[in-house]
Amino acid sequence: MPPHRILPPEADRMYMKVDPADADTLVVSWHKDVLEALVASPYEAAVLLWLALQEAEVLQPGGPKMNNFGLALILMPLDFLTVGEVHEAVERLTARGFLERAGQDSVYIDPVAIRVIDRRELPAQFRMDWNAAKASAPNPGPPPEAAAETSTG
Repeated sequence: MPPHRILPPEADRMYMKVDPADADTLVVSWHKDVLEALVASPYEAAVLLWLALQEAEVLQPGGPKMNNFGLALILMPLDFLTVGEVHEAVERLTARGFLERAGQDSVYIDPVAIRVIDRRELPAQFRMDWNAAKASAPNPGPPPEAAAETSTG
């Protein structure tokens, strides 16, 4: 089992919008040490993210729409895991200190490790910088010459 990690609460975080097209979307807030620790453990990363999204009711019918390729990529290993492998990943995450047992069939997610927050909970300066970076990013659509060819078609 990996060693139990104590995460410094004031460390850098990585933010991933649940639905990048929605201005009022929820945001997955990862502790950067957790991401570094789980980069070699995609099953554990998938289970931790899945638990956080389940807790925030993102994956429930009628819940917020998830439309983020990065999050979907992290969740992809879940399609290949058995129930036993998911339980094993939960045990490993508990041993690392990212989860705590809250009963026989439930766990408590360390909010320092990962949490799903409302976008408005982010610092105002960070949101301004994030919006400015998004506005200055190149459009991921087709190249201009391809768009011109289809319009004259």
